[in-house]
Amino acid sequence: ISYAADGGLYAEMVQNRSFEDNTEQPVHWTVVGGAQAGICSEGNLNPHQTRNLSLTVCASGDGICNDGFWGMNIVEGITYRLSLWIKADEAWDGSLTASLVSRNGRSLGDAVVEQALKADEWTKLAATITATGTDHEGQLQLTFSQPGTLHLDVVSLFPPTYKDRENGCRIDLAQLLEDLHPRFMRFPGGCYVEGQTTSANNLHNRFKWKNTIGPIEQRPGHLSVNWGYNISDGFGFHEMLQLAEDLGAEPLFVVNVGLGHGWEVPLDELQPYIDEALDAIEYCNGDASTRWGAVRAANGHPEPFGLRLLEIGNENANFYFDNNRDQSEHYFERYIQFYRAIKAKY
Repeated sequence: ISYAADGGLYAEMVQNRSFEDNTEQPVHWTVVGGAQAGICSEGNLNPHQTRNLSLTVCASGDGICNDGFWGMNIVEGITYRLSLWIKADEAWDGSLTASLVSRNGRSLGDAVVEQALKADEWTKLAATITATGTDHEGQLQLTFSQPGTLHLDVVSLFPPTYKDRENGCRIDLAQLLEDLHPRFMRFPGGCYVEGQTTSANNLHNRFKWKNTIGPIEQRPGHLSVNWGYNISDGFGFHEMLQLAEDLGAEPLFVVNVGLGHGWEVPLDELQPYIDEALDAIEYCNGDASTRWGAVRAANGHPEPFGLRLLEIGNENANFYFDNNRDQSEHYFERYIQFYRAIKAKY
């Protein structure tokens, strides 16, 4: 909600890392030198990514630059982890220079990656960059040694994270949360769970936990119609559970009951939502022999998270119970279906 995760608690420093935030232009990215850049919807990295960046490098030193979330907080002596996916239209044999730069273009450290690319084949690159200076409004710059048409996707830059989690949270903000000694942590948030329908999004912008787990390149992200920006879902269901555990707080997960801002699912069509809740419990608590417990283990947490608390819907028991003017259409009849199904299995 309101950049609490992307650009906030979630430590990712690149904004619009998957080039999904705008269908027409690579927002938060600018070209370097004589490069030409545009959004491409063909030859994507995988079925979860619908766009990539097409970058034409005309001369050595051309490239692209990301301004982060209101600038990148680059701190001298800190080592940052870079990863990205890249492919070339034709075979390409050159090098990528990843640089941290100040707002006025001064170098704050770089790393060079030598990489030969086969035609039309995605390759993952990784590097570390240790900052040689400090700028709280820095940027990430990627430049290339040889001309060619390249495609980029899921460009990611991370500082050190809280509890050293690979896809984790900012140390400073997470430490402030830890210092509060929270007894429980409710997630993923209120209206964020419900989403808001328009003629264009067809209910698809509600939070769906299964789209927010696994490698970041397999997360499609979603548009937050309620607040008007795209969400990477990098800070997903697993990361929320992990943060609660790291804080010593009991996790409280909120599930959707087929209600949201401007939409509702009929009472006799709730089973997919109930199944989604049951699967979430299994992801949290099932052992590695269960379907979703095995997925959790593969995602790096072999032991169950031990979820005990589930919130059925968000702010849904309001005044207009027989219509959805306030997201409350037949809430109690919805609640009891979830209650019975969960109690039957657990």
